[in-house]
Amino acid sequence: MITAGLDLASQSPGTALCAVDWNTSPAQVIRFETDVDDDAIASVMGTIDKIGVDVPLGWPIAFAEAVFEQSASRAWPAQYRHGENRGYRYRQTDLWVHGELGFYPLSVSTDRISLPAMRFAALRSRLAIPGSLDGSGLIVEAYPAAALFRWEFPHRRYKTKVNRETRDALVERLVRDSTIWLHLDRGARQLCQESDDALDSLICALMARASAVQPHRLVDEIPEPERDAAAREGWIALPKRGSFSALGSG
Repeated sequence: MITAGLDLASQSPGTALCAVDWNTSPAQVIRFETDVDDDAIASVMGTIDKIGVDVPLGWPIAFAEAVFEQSASRAWPAQYRHGENRGYRYRQTDLWVHGELGFYPLSVSTDRISLPAMRFAALRSRLAIPGSLDGSGLIVEAYPAAALFRWEFPHRRYKTKVNRETRDALVERLVRDSTIWLHLDRGARQLCQESDDALDSLICALMARASAVQPHRLVDEIPEPERDAAAREGWIALPKRGSFSALGSG
């Protein structure tokens, strides 16, 4: 099995890609780079079994329908009320993550994360990648902060240059806790320390592994009432608590 992780920005700067070969023991990082363009991403897609992407795969159904209605009739849905707009701002998976972890992912309809989301939507269309948005196909939506939280690692204030010390400590602990089943050479460790984008792409590659190993053993199952929304809006895969050490087992 080969998994990849993609931390996607709106353009190549800030975009990082990591690929891990799980066919060796310990697993090996076989590709790790930053400032990745669409062609580089496309070249990887046909060589892997699963990719974790740190970007929303879809938009809230209520928001998408409201935009369509407004563009067709110039009328915004009557049921919308200011201050009661969670269904327009957040997908079902975002609300579920908040209920599970106590914090929201960025809103794809109201935050700047919409720009990377549009970039990846265009890339999926260009490559004609089949499958649902719920993570059951080649692509699974990952949320590094939530994964770190569930794996009981520090998940806040590890990004940007000012938080280099915290990021160094996080990388050191990740290396220590995965040393039996994952080999990170000096170059890979240094890249994670220097770039939070690279670190997030590694976490996404690990989440791709969690999602691919005997479905639902290492990640939470999508609740039955949310399955339709997950297929249309995307679904963030959350690792089960205590599952980090099991990533090396098939």
